[in-house]
Amino acid sequence: MHGIEGRVALVTGAGRGIGAAIARRLVAEGASVVVNDVDTEVVVAVAEELGPSVLGVGGSVADAEAAAAMVAAAEGHFGGLDILVNNAGLTRDAMVHRMSDEAWDAVIDVVLRGAFHLCRAAAPLLRRDAPHHRKVVNITSINGIYGTVANANYSSAKAGLIGLTKTLAREWGPKHINVNAVAPGFIAGTRLTAVRDEDTGLGIAAEVVDAIVQQIPIGRGGTPDDVAAVTAFLASSDADFLTGQVIELHGGLELIQVVG
Repeated sequence: MHGIEGRVALVTGAGRGIGAAIARRLVAEGASVVVNDVDTEVVVAVAEELGPSVLGVGGSVADAEAAAAMVAAAEGHFGGLDILVNNAGLTRDAMVHRMSDEAWDAVIDVVLRGAFHLCRAAAPLLRRDAPHHRKVVNITSINGIYGTVANANYSSAKAGLIGLTKTLAREWGPKHINVNAVAPGFIAGTRLTAVRDEDTGLGIAAEVVDAIVQQIPIGRGGTPDDVAAVTAFLASSDADFLTGQVIELHGGLELIQVVG
């Protein structure tokens, strides 16, 4: 990718899965990266794995002060910020009539409020005059476009993230800041799509995973590296004329219809 080498990036929710893959790809493209996760131990391990151009910072994006500290770390350690990737998320599945306030608030606070916290904290750095475009990439979901049964909190938060993306694209476009979103579908190898562990009961039943994959026209589930590739493109100078867009990344499967 053009225009990533030498840039400074911040990736939230980067302790594993999609976030870690995005951080890995940006490092491979020559960026210095601050990786964040609520699990400090895990994100420090990711930083150590990826090398000296990566700094691990723990903390929840739902906490405005923690979000500001992540941005401050990027400026203090690497001298600025050029690329912000809002990837942090979680789920608390339940049908609407059974969903608690806690379950609703927990997901909204991390997915939507967290992205808002990071964008607001990063604004002074991103909006500085610079000879190159700066980039914000929000990792939303096809759930936020099409909705999903038993995921009203998650779908609503991801839909809100799309609204935030389109609004910031308009507000920040004159400052040469491109704001786009990636909406993955079924991405294997994440906590949200893990095959059920027989000991803990956590995850998705193997037969449900198989049923979902069989519906995907491209013939396979997505991978974190697939998401990282699109994110890297949006973070590059090759995407300088692209803003306010939601890139659906689902292998042709717009709506996951299997529930289990």
